[in-house]
Amino acid sequence: MRWSIHHVNLPAPDMAASAKFYETVLGLSAETWTFPSKRGAVSDDPMRLRLYPVSGPAQGANEGLHLIEPDPAFARENGLDHNPSIGGHVAIQVEDLDAVIARLEAAGINYSLAGEYAIPGMRHVYVYDPGMNLLEINEFREDQST
Repeated sequence: MRWSIHHVNLPAPDMAASAKFYETVLGLSAETWTFPSKRGAVSDDPMRLRLYPVSGPAQGANEGLHLIEPDPAFARENGLDHNPSIGGHVAIQVEDLDAVIARLEAAGINYSLAGEYAIPGMRHVYVYDPGMNLLEINEFREDQST
């Protein structure tokens, strides 16, 4: 199965300091987050959520580096067992998310399935790998609505 990295999400408890580092030291430019029409409990405040898009051609919305203010209530407010705002995660984009879900279920691995709640056209699965690294696995299709 083909895959790619969609984004890396890093916690930023002090967004002003983090933004200053990424913008001043690394020279990155923040852009406005693109939300789906029916979004979950995700802040649009750039002091709580910041997007540094990929510098090359993007394949979909919100690709790049995400900084997020850790929020202990994020999982509960979005109906998830896993909290993607705490500890950071890598988002792996796959061609067939349903095939990944079927393999997770066959292996008895707990996961959180989020519909299109943060990125337009994208379902998200959150799961821990054997090293307890939180992964987001997602699938991008233009016609997808969940």
